[in-house]
Amino acid sequence: FNDGGLVSVDVAKYAPNPWGLHDMHGNAAEWTNSRGDALLGGTKGYVVRGGSWRDRPARCTSSFRIAYRPFHPVFNTSFRIILPAK
Repeated sequence: FNDGGLVSVDVAKYAPNPWGLHDMHGNAAEWTNSRGDALLGGTKGYVVRGGSWRDRPARCTSSFRIAYRPFHPVFNTSFRIILPAK
């Protein structure tokens, strides 16, 4: 799918979902505050949720989880900043 963005796009470039939220899926996966020990077979790691511009559509859901070990280079993951509306 070509949405016009090469890697990431400006905030609120696309229409909001039915609840008025923008940019919920697919731009960048999100770091969470969870440890991925179970996902990595007991090895320490950090959990990422959702998909990114690099992932296939099946990963672009809020329920998708993957864990990375601390030494993995991760380039398609970020964090979300939530601010109250003015």
